[in-house]
Amino acid sequence: MSDEDWRDLINALRDSDDGACLAAAAARLHKTATAEDLQRLLDLLKDDDFFVREAAAWPVSELAGPSALRELLLAYQRGIDEGHDNDGFATALIGVVEKDKSTSRQMLRALADDTNPTMRENSLWLLEFCS
Repeated sequence: MSDEDWRDLINALRDSDDGACLAAAAARLHKTATAEDLQRLLDLLKDDDFFVREAAAWPVSELAGPSALRELLLAYQRGIDEGHDNDGFATALIGVVEKDKSTSRQMLRALADDTNPTMRENSLWLLEFCS
């Protein structure tokens, strides 16, 4: 995606006054993001805006798969900490592990030993979808 297209898309994701525009921008991000956009998508998982983080979760989960579980879980927990229901985010996470249960199981078992208690808790929750 060109830098200009990326900026336009991110600006649309931040237009909180127009719900239809937000939904269309999230769908466009999901549809058009490629592996070349992965680092920018991972950066979006650290964004201050919950909607931007959740919109990035879908393409990250599909493009990076289990290798991005740590970054996805950190962004997921941030949404929880901010009081969001994270339904879309949870669905993206479950989709990652169900698509590649073996690799996800390995990654999540390692994350279940993390020093961060919420990382451990969320990893154990996701492990339930690896069986």
